[in-house]
Amino acid sequence: MKTLFIVIVSVVFAIGNLIFPDDFIKPTYEPTEIYKPVVTETIPSDAYTGEIPDPDVDPYILRPSPLSTAVPSGENTQTAAPAAAASLSPADIGDEIDFSSPQIEDTFERGSSGFGINAGLNDDENIRIIALNNQLTLIPKKSSGWLSWRLRPPFLNDGAVSMEFSITTCARGDRFGVIMRASDYTSGNGYYYSLACEGTVSILKDQTVLGTADASNVFHNNSGDINVLTAVTQDKTLTLMLNGESLLTVEDAAYSQGFSGFFVAPQGQDTLTMNVNSFEEYYNEQ
Repeated sequence: MKTLFIVIVSVVFAIGNLIFPDDFIKPTYEPTEIYKPVVTETIPSDAYTGEIPDPDVDPYILRPSPLSTAVPSGENTQTAAPAAAASLSPADIGDEIDFSSPQIEDTFERGSSGFGINAGLNDDENIRIIALNNQLTLIPKKSSGWLSWRLRPPFLNDGAVSMEFSITTCARGDRFGVIMRASDYTSGNGYYYSLACEGTVSILKDQTVLGTADASNVFHNNSGDINVLTAVTQDKTLTLMLNGESLLTVEDAAYSQGFSGFFVAPQGQDTLTMNVNSFEEYYNEQ
């Protein structure tokens, strides 16, 4: 009997499918939800993406790292300085850079969007930056050569940076200055044009000293005195000027382009406080 029932049902199903091929009920197997694996890529918030950052979003990364200025024994780092220059000009540095007027002139009236610095207080565990009264006050919080820097676009080849500053407190090996050709916003690689409070200037590639020179007769080291530190890169020639005088020239071809900025590297706790009054960049449009 059971077998007969199954046969009858099968015959009815077959006849219905022949008479009503489009309307007869057919089983379907369409999934109600398609499974797609979720891939999550974790990117550090300070990762450099290879693009010039948007100054209105996050135009900089402030990344501290210890910096050693030790010079290998027996290495002569003194480089003969060119003739003293009265002021920054093509005649003294070269004719490949337009010094008629700066392409970038930041006087910090309302902070600095280029550096990602807002007017008022900019504070973290490494450095305090106060942007008021048309200047930046830099107050490092760490010692022993702890390096804190600030970079900004554009990505330059040859050019010059001129930073006007004054010191409030400064002792012995406390250092500060200008960075050029920084390859990215996170590694700390680049050329450091450094002035030490003891009265010496240096040019470093990353943590390697390329040359040093005496600046004691040029550096105005009283609290509140105005100084101008100028860093120049032309091909593989790097020149440091202080208050209009060329003090140090070295050659290195490790970096051909990059970002520019400023840095501080105090040796003692609470021994370095300084003001940056202006930051100017000179270059030919590329």
